[in-house]
Amino acid sequence: MPRNHGALSRLAELMRRVNSSTDTEVILEEIAHGVVDVLGYGVAAIARLEGDTLVMTNVAGPPDVVAQILHRRTPAEQILDEFREADRWGILRFVPAGRMSEERLRAAWIPEVPLSDDPEAWHPEHALYAPLYSAGGELLGNMAVDLPPDGRVPDEGDRELLEMFAVQAGVALSNARERERLTDRLRLDRMLTEVAAAGTQHSLPQALTSAVGAVAECFGTAQCVVRTFPADAQGSQIGIATPHPFTPENDVPEIRTDLEQLQDLPVLIELGVSDASSDLLPRSATHTQRLMRSMRVDRALVCPLVSREELVGYLVLGFARHARPLTAAEADAVLEVGRLLAQTVRASRVLETEQRLVQELRELARYRSELIATISHELKTPLTAILGHAELIADRHPDLTSIDAIIRNAQRLNNLVANLLHYSRIQGRRETVRRAVDLAELCEASVDLLGIRAKQAGVHLSFTSSGSGPVVVFGDPEELARVIDNMVDNAVKYTPEDGTVEVRMTVTDDEVSVEVTDTGIGISVTDQAHVFSAFHRSTNPNALSVPGTGLGLPIAQRIAETHGGTLSVSSALGTGSTFTFTLPLRSTRDT
Repeated sequence: MPRNHGALSRLAELMRRVNSSTDTEVILEEIAHGVVDVLGYGVAAIARLEGDTLVMTNVAGPPDVVAQILHRRTPAEQILDEFREADRWGILRFVPAGRMSEERLRAAWIPEVPLSDDPEAWHPEHALYAPLYSAGGELLGNMAVDLPPDGRVPDEGDRELLEMFAVQAGVALSNARERERLTDRLRLDRMLTEVAAAGTQHSLPQALTSAVGAVAECFGTAQCVVRTFPADAQGSQIGIATPHPFTPENDVPEIRTDLEQLQDLPVLIELGVSDASSDLLPRSATHTQRLMRSMRVDRALVCPLVSREELVGYLVLGFARHARPLTAAEADAVLEVGRLLAQTVRASRVLETEQRLVQELRELARYRSELIATISHELKTPLTAILGHAELIADRHPDLTSIDAIIRNAQRLNNLVANLLHYSRIQGRRETVRRAVDLAELCEASVDLLGIRAKQAGVHLSFTSSGSGPVVVFGDPEELARVIDNMVDNAVKYTPEDGTVEVRMTVTDDEVSVEVTDTGIGISVTDQAHVFSAFHRSTNPNALSVPGTGLGLPIAQRIAETHGGTLSVSSALGTGSTFTFTLPLRSTRDT
């Protein structure tokens, strides 16, 4: 009775500690010593399941026995085989002498106790276990006891007390396993977050370096390598590794060939440093194992990087000799890392391609501008000579009507060349020399200049402003005047006789807008999409009958944008158009 009373008191204290403490090692140590000190067993040993091996982590008993048993490793399947041969005593498993195999007896610790004819006496080859399961039936460990009190097989009361201690050991291991799972989940989630965040970096080598560092820290690898290879001759081929830096001597080109032969991707491929061969890495295994030995890697995991069914690289995790196997959750995390890295590599490739195309387009645009400027300069000199000599001939022979046609068409060519030169200049220019300009004055000057042409065409041209006095903006007066002249000139050209063209200026607190509205032929929806494209001419036959170069509006829009403004159009075919030019407003005081 005193022993029972002490056991129950110790159990009550253990139950409190198990449910409140997070130090599993201390709890298991107290349970083992409780079985020895309170229940009177000579030896109590608790083993924890690590992978497929039971590792003895807590032993209570004589020091020499503890030294023999502690840290002993036993395959879990071997203990489970013994459980199947054992007698069931509730949650306990009893293997009587003579039932254990010779192989197991040689590996087991056998106490030195005298044999007895008493059938209830404890035999040195008896074994008494308590499998430790979680609430879900998962094997977590095992508790073994030997040398029961009084040297006799435990009776029912003693077994009940032992079961209570075993239950507390199972609860402690179950709590520890849940805490480990939660910790692992947080660790893996943090690692995946860091790998995903690394993919937002602009440089692919920097992104891969950050990702490899996060993976190596999470899994405690002896070596971690990521290798990318290009899809074409212009793609990037990068190798990043830690802690041993990646060098060309560490490259294993055969891995790519092996991975390209695989049918089911993605997949994790495990390779041991002493494996005779590998079915999944037949060409690269030997070379890889040579590198593993040089870096003291005992086991390697190869994860292909696959994006949209395209192999873009691979990830290798190298582990030291005593590293534990990956759990299922960790293996899934490695596959997710492979997916994220593949996305990062693919996104980088797309960006590289876009940048290369942009550079090529810039080169083409620069070449076009230079070509236009060169041709225009070459044309301007002979055109000037043609115009000069034609005008001399016209002065001396006024009766030659064909000279007027020569002069008229030469002037058209001269205007085209001037537009080409101006278009080439504004395409390459980023800044303009600006000063205070009265936009109202430019509008009045444009209406006065084109008023004669409008009168000749039978078009009514007018200008109105919402305010009085100067409207000051900052800009190049010649370029701003060119925008307004182009808007008014187009409106007059494309408005039939008896039509109207209205130029209206509207001033707000922070901007000024100039609207040119006509009652002309209008612009179709299709043509509006290209009206500001260089060299574009309308598909409307009525518009094509009016001479033009297709450069006026693109030049005007470019000028508007370089001045921080906009140029837009609103039109309907057959009813007229409205072009709107807006600029940021600067007051006279600011000027």
